[in-house]
Amino acid sequence: MVTLLLAFRLSTLFLLLAAGAIAVDPDGATSPDTAAAPDTEAAALLRLKASLIDPTNALEAWSPSSPSPPCDEAHRWPRVQCYNGVLIGLRLARLNLSGDFDFAALSRLPGLHSINLIRNNFSGPLPASLAAVRSLRALYLSRNAFSGPVPGDVFAAMSWLKKLYLDRNDFSGELPAGAIAGAPRLQELHLDHNRIEGRVPSKLPATLRLFNVSHNRLTGVLPEAVAARFNESAFAGNPGLCGAPGSGAGACAAAAPGPAHSAMPPMSAADYFAVQEETSVFVVMGIIMLVVLLVAGAMVLMLRQDEGTSTASSGYEHPAIGAPSGTLSVPHAAGAAASAQLVTMEQGGSGGGGGGGARKQVAEFVLMSNAAGEFGLPELMKASAEVLGNGTLGSAYKAAMRNGVTVAVKRMRDMNRVGRAEFEEHIRMLGELRHPNVLSPVGYHYRKEEKLIVSEFMPRGSLLYVLHGDQSPERVVLDWPARMRIAVGVVRGLSYLHEKLGIPAMRLVSMTGADFDAPPPPPPHGNLKSGNILLDGHLEPRIVDYGFFPLVNTSQAPHAMFAFRSPEAASAAAAGAGAAAQRAALSARSDVYCLGIVLLELVTGKFPSQYLLTARGGTDVVQWAASAVAGGTEQEVVDPVVAAGAGPAAVRLLRVGVRCTIPEPESRPSMADVARMVEQVAAGGGGCAS
Repeated sequence: MVTLLLAFRLSTLFLLLAAGAIAVDPDGATSPDTAAAPDTEAAALLRLKASLIDPTNALEAWSPSSPSPPCDEAHRWPRVQCYNGVLIGLRLARLNLSGDFDFAALSRLPGLHSINLIRNNFSGPLPASLAAVRSLRALYLSRNAFSGPVPGDVFAAMSWLKKLYLDRNDFSGELPAGAIAGAPRLQELHLDHNRIEGRVPSKLPATLRLFNVSHNRLTGVLPEAVAARFNESAFAGNPGLCGAPGSGAGACAAAAPGPAHSAMPPMSAADYFAVQEETSVFVVMGIIMLVVLLVAGAMVLMLRQDEGTSTASSGYEHPAIGAPSGTLSVPHAAGAAASAQLVTMEQGGSGGGGGGGARKQVAEFVLMSNAAGEFGLPELMKASAEVLGNGTLGSAYKAAMRNGVTVAVKRMRDMNRVGRAEFEEHIRMLGELRHPNVLSPVGYHYRKEEKLIVSEFMPRGSLLYVLHGDQSPERVVLDWPARMRIAVGVVRGLSYLHEKLGIPAMRLVSMTGADFDAPPPPPPHGNLKSGNILLDGHLEPRIVDYGFFPLVNTSQAPHAMFAFRSPEAASAAAAGAGAAAQRAALSARSDVYCLGIVLLELVTGKFPSQYLLTARGGTDVVQWAASAVAGGTEQEVVDPVVAAGAGPAAVRLLRVGVRCTIPEPESRPSMADVARMVEQVAAGGGGCAS
């Protein structure tokens, strides 16, 4: 039995559990007894239908004479969403429905998690019966004609509610500030394009990631804590709201000064709309708890035998969202968990240290910093998780804990170049880095079969996703000031890494047994690309997946690290050189080449073909931009989205990118020179004249 347990792989368990089609609750517990009986579901839908005016007979198949229940696999009723034979969602958008929607008819369907009524003809106040559907996670009522005040009992009674879309209706009155602040799980609240009056609530749920009250009749002063968390577009179109875009001095003069509030950390986020998202979350949560039960015992046995030495492999890098060939194009593809392998926790101080303690426990989780929040192994083990994507170094997961803390967990692959002591020393060194444009790890887990690195979660996702992958209606469009700010932040962060990591990286390479004088110092980052540049709530860049070059297996590095796509490494590979020789061709100027591609990506808005290993697609931004500079046609390659507002700065930044991607590394500018040129472009200077 022990042998079988030791043979389990987490990925295998995920496949087996997913194939088992287990009905689960979104917060992780299996719920075999929460589904309503099929006849109850049919009765509920028939009662609901009786309350609706259906001019197109879209729900004609909802009939008492139907030979099958609503979620029958072979004859499913139209406009219903089912999972494992359980009714979990109603898709009633764009049907011209009207009437008094009888939410109370659905109160006996505990598996019902989402209702979509977008673009119908419902009017009048929200039915009081809405609060009876306590199981709802998502309610989409956009583009109807609902009126009256937003009822506070919606937030008070529906404690599981995560997404509420009330935009483009006719709601009026003041917002129920206290009820909104007390919503325990609310993540998205869309109230734009209504007639809502009064003040913006000064306190919003810590879980809230998307908040939009634009184009209403709000007045007073925009609370500083709220303004710090959300993009200014969330408050536009309120002329009487002091501090909102376009409000003018008159609004501020008339507004009474609001109380001071401590700023909350920026927590805005990715936009996911489709109802199908809810289904994937059900599977994810159940998998986590089941994996914990099945794997924890095996891990304890494993770890006792693993105690002592060894090198390790397996892991992930932050995904390059948007790239084909194995990566996920959008982060709403949810799946499995990363936290189940964590078996013991080294309890240490709140910051920096964490080095001493239970060294005899091979599978400890070391929390180096509380920058992401206070949490321990119990919270992490119970966290819900979503797959953010799969990259060349492994997989990235979002882990949301019940105490409100959300982190990113990376399962690192092919990192057995050094042993435990060297690995821990290097990760601790990375954890001590402090720069506003560098995202430092807050914790890690090491054992023979697994390495996890934990960092703060950035809800906006990667620069790659924002530029190329996000197609949602609420997507963020990066204007030129935002792109210029991102470019400046990236060069500042990368300059800091070059300053801090050069010598430590050289020292760690010497620990691996290689000739210290043979290879030049590795690139301090080694894997810079737009997928490894995350954006916080203010669209400020945070560089991730840096400093791993000394840890990655030599044989796997050419496939895992983007620096190996530089011309110097590619030339060595074309000449038949092995991985070690390709690595020897790299230097700090290889990071400069990677940075140049990011700069060209920002200016052109194109997906670089350099990011693709084998698949065709994208644009060769290096050749395209170099040809434009040589021919004096730079303006033609500037992204049309920003061309009008960028002025000459876009052409100047393009030229900087072209210089960074010169094939000969010795001809490229140094990192310090690139930083100086980009800062000059941002300040309105020449930056790069040729």
